[in-house]
Amino acid sequence: MRKLKIKKVDDKPMVIHTKQKAKIHTHEPKQASIKGSNIYTVDRDPTKKKGAEGSHRKSTVHKVSKDGKLAMLRNSMKNANQSIKVNNHSLRNAGMVGGKVMTDQIEGGQEIQQASMIMCEASRPVTGTASRGAELFKRQAINRQKLKIKKVDAGKKIAKKGAKDVAKNTAKGTAKKVAKESSKKVAKETAKVIAKEGSKVVAKTATTAVATTAGTSVSPGVGTVIGFAAGEVVGEAVAYKMDEMDMKNNVRSRKIKFFLDKMKAQDEQTDSLAKLVKDIFLQKGMFVAKYVAKLVLPILLGLVLLVSVVAIPVVAIVGTIYNSPFAIFLPPLEDGDTVTTVASAYVADFNREVNELKSNHTGYDDGKIVYVGYEGEGNPSNYYDILAIYMVKYGVGDTATIMNDTSRGWLKTVVDDMCTYSTSSGSETETVENEDGTTTTTTTTYLYVNVKLKSCYTMANEYGFTQEQMDLLVGFMSPENLAILGYSPGGGSGDPGVCSLTEAEIQAVLDDIPDGAAKDACDFALHRVGYPYSQDLRHSGTHFDCSSLVYYAWLDAGVDISYGGATTAGYEAQGLANSGKTTVYEDMQPGDLIFFSYEETDGYLDISHVGIYVGNGKMVDARGTAYGVVYRDVPPNTGAIVMIGRPN
Repeated sequence: MRKLKIKKVDDKPMVIHTKQKAKIHTHEPKQASIKGSNIYTVDRDPTKKKGAEGSHRKSTVHKVSKDGKLAMLRNSMKNANQSIKVNNHSLRNAGMVGGKVMTDQIEGGQEIQQASMIMCEASRPVTGTASRGAELFKRQAINRQKLKIKKVDAGKKIAKKGAKDVAKNTAKGTAKKVAKESSKKVAKETAKVIAKEGSKVVAKTATTAVATTAGTSVSPGVGTVIGFAAGEVVGEAVAYKMDEMDMKNNVRSRKIKFFLDKMKAQDEQTDSLAKLVKDIFLQKGMFVAKYVAKLVLPILLGLVLLVSVVAIPVVAIVGTIYNSPFAIFLPPLEDGDTVTTVASAYVADFNREVNELKSNHTGYDDGKIVYVGYEGEGNPSNYYDILAIYMVKYGVGDTATIMNDTSRGWLKTVVDDMCTYSTSSGSETETVENEDGTTTTTTTTYLYVNVKLKSCYTMANEYGFTQEQMDLLVGFMSPENLAILGYSPGGGSGDPGVCSLTEAEIQAVLDDIPDGAAKDACDFALHRVGYPYSQDLRHSGTHFDCSSLVYYAWLDAGVDISYGGATTAGYEAQGLANSGKTTVYEDMQPGDLIFFSYEETDGYLDISHVGIYVGNGKMVDARGTAYGVVYRDVPPNTGAIVMIGRPN
């Protein structure tokens, strides 16, 4: 064995100074104090006398009383005129110096010093600072049950450390490699904590750390976004698993409850298989519905947004139309009466009043209704003209389709202005030939109810419409818009610009007519058979009344039959009569004009209708709204024919 040799010092004996071991007292937070005795530090040269320069010095660690005041401590420090600073380094250094002096005097002391240094370095993380060590000791002693929480925190620190390491290595250009290694490290370290503690919180921390690490490895800005996105995805997956486990647990519990109920006596059982199936279906259905809603809701929100973007302009356009005359073509804004129903009621009241006057004819043998200025068969109507005038006059900037007291008053005024009548009296003498060859003359007194139905164009002139209003009126009275309101013109096809006769049929009629102006006029008229009747659109080329049909037929042949600028049947007859261009019924030829008088008109010869003869006992005429332009036999009632005109 090797013997230890102790070196001897000449002249003076070896003196070893010792110090009392520092004591660490733990107290409540903010009240801890460090107690210690005087600590002497000895110079390496033990040969110097006590008190000699460089031999040793005395350091004092002042004790802080529990009830001492901070001001007293500061005053003591000022009086001592020296700094007092004791930490773990001073305590450690004092011990190391004393130990080194002692081991220097012993053989093999160097090995002891090296071993001590190794132990000191190994135990450094455990000791820490004095205050932190005291706090740690206290927490460990008071509640060791909090160890699990500390281990969870340790897992978080590991994850955070992995993220920082990745961020540093990213700057060096090793983003992908570091992200992969850091993620593995974090997962590995966290997995240990999960296996030991079984904590779901640690699992969530680990997944978040992995996502954050992956995001950080890309770039400072984009990586953060990717990290958050990855964290959301992983978090959703974890939430889905947890919800699925809850659903399965609920279903399992419900089944157990069912089986327990079935173990009871028959009269005590309250559960049933139907209830069990219902509850299980609800549990699974709610679980599925929750995640289906998460997928479908963004799509629905997108569709709502798209519909809103498209609908806003449409709503604006519809709102504009409702404040225009064309609002009548849209669905009504409210229930109840509309413009059409109210106008129909007002027109019906007017007709009822006229018919009552005719039927009563007090003081007269009979009564007659005379439609002043009307050319055609049947009863005329200006109902659609009334709608047009009302909407153009009151529908610009106002919602005239809403029927309140004000709008009803406006509409009643229009009806009263466009539908008027007056009464007059007269007598008519009729001579009838009897079977025995004698004649009987009968005189009848009449009460005439003279009805005047104004067209929309006549009324527009009376109201002084501007050019803009006239344009609106023309658009309103177009065949397409009138068809929307229910107007159905009579005639063959009822379609504007369509002839109901074939070319072969027309040519068969024309073959019997000599060439000339009369044949051209008949050709024009035959090609208009089937066109609708309209007094308002008589000059449109798509609609005709009786006088406009014959006027344009002869104008096409190069002859103008208007008189004084007027083209009504009465004025056409008067112009031909004044020019001596008349003939008799028995001498009629194709192209001649047949004028009829069916009622009192207060015009020339009370003429109310006209047609063009095309030969073989046939004529073409715009018969009325119920018929349109027709090709028919000349009426047998020759008594209604008052004149035959020949324009050429």
